[in-house]
Amino acid sequence: MTPRPEGPPPPWAREGGEGKAPLPGQGPVVAAAVVIGMVLLGCQLWLLTVALDLYLAGEGGKILLIALVSGAIALGGGAMWVLLNRRPRVQRLTTDESGRHIRSFGDYE
Repeated sequence: MTPRPEGPPPPWAREGGEGKAPLPGQGPVVAAAVVIGMVLLGCQLWLLTVALDLYLAGEGGKILLIALVSGAIALGGGAMWVLLNRRPRVQRLTTDESGRHIRSFGDYE
């Protein structure tokens, strides 16, 4: 048996224990989101340098538009974070004591 790595446990082990592993196929989606997030962060840094350049050139009035674009990028990143952290609700068929099927809705476990 391989030794357990040091450090904090993964998020699904901390929050709910057993049955909270990532959904199948979620790894590539998260990797793509990280790449998109890095590109958007690069865009924000570029916008910051443009805003600073305009400010030092004495054209501070044009900075407002750049700040709005940067804020929209930040809100988009926050929306991506929310979308990636949500769990889908799935419909399950369970049985009661008599063996009848009962529909129940619950979080994915």
